[in-house]
Amino acid sequence: MSKYISAFSLIFISLLLASPSQAQQPATTTVTASTTDAISRLQEVEAKIKAVAEKNTAACVAISDGVGSGSGVIISKSGLVMTAGHVMVGSGEYQLLLADGRTVKAVPLGKNLNADAGLVKITDKGPWPYVELGETTSLKTGDWVVSLGHSGGFELGRKPPVRSGRILKSNSTQLTTDAVLIGGDSGGPLFDLDGKLVAIHSSIGDSIAENRHVPIEIFQRDFDRMRRGERWGRLPELADNESGSKPPKIGVRIDRTTGEILSVKPNSPADQVGIKQGDQVLAFDGTKILSGNQLINLIKQRISGDVARMKIQRGERIFDFEIRLR
Repeated sequence: MSKYISAFSLIFISLLLASPSQAQQPATTTVTASTTDAISRLQEVEAKIKAVAEKNTAACVAISDGVGSGSGVIISKSGLVMTAGHVMVGSGEYQLLLADGRTVKAVPLGKNLNADAGLVKITDKGPWPYVELGETTSLKTGDWVVSLGHSGGFELGRKPPVRSGRILKSNSTQLTTDAVLIGGDSGGPLFDLDGKLVAIHSSIGDSIAENRHVPIEIFQRDFDRMRRGERWGRLPELADNESGSKPPKIGVRIDRTTGEILSVKPNSPADQVGIKQGDQVLAFDGTKILSGNQLINLIKQRISGDVARMKIQRGERIFDFEIRLR
């Protein structure tokens, strides 16, 4: 882990020291007091990032429900786990994989799909490592945050990768950061530099460096309902639109982070051409798809009746479909 953070530091130190005019100057450089201060601040941030990761890695888990997988974080000694609502697809027993390689059993509790918040409970006997809860009200644009998650899915012998970034914007329902996320990170934790949990990863924006997170206050507000097992709300999908403007649709529900097809409506355009649950969307009309949100935005820019090509992966096979939006 430390080698990745050290590389991160070197990149930012280079950015702080370099300027277009310096590129034309001889190799000798005068280190000013301001440069020294900037390097010192960056080293302080690096030390805090390492401390946050070391403190919380043990509580970051991979979640498998037999349908898909994602990440989560243990928030109590008894084994309550916060995750993203869209990670909780199956309704049976879950498997949770801890950073130390242990596999434990868990069950889904409740979820608020409107906010993409969910709660899972470990059923094996504890106690379990857990994180300290923070709050987002004091966070402001530019503040550093630390991201953990099982990027690309759990890998035996690999601890959840550590990434850092800054707050781009925030409100009562969503944090947006430039801490990079990819498939598998959904449901993972976001920490402030004090090592406290402030949000849960929800989805990737149009870029993997612009990502959305569910604030901890959403979970606290809905905690009792989710703990009782209540489930409500719905995720954005490519099948309906509540605005009445009738944008084009293809009739699927999609994982907003990974681009995996979660369900297909009968007799929809997607169903008619043979797209199936579990398919992975790779490209839409020649544009590489990095997230479900990206596909949603691309389809919203089209009109009903348009014909588009979709590249789909199903297991080891790749399919090209021609689909008419309606």
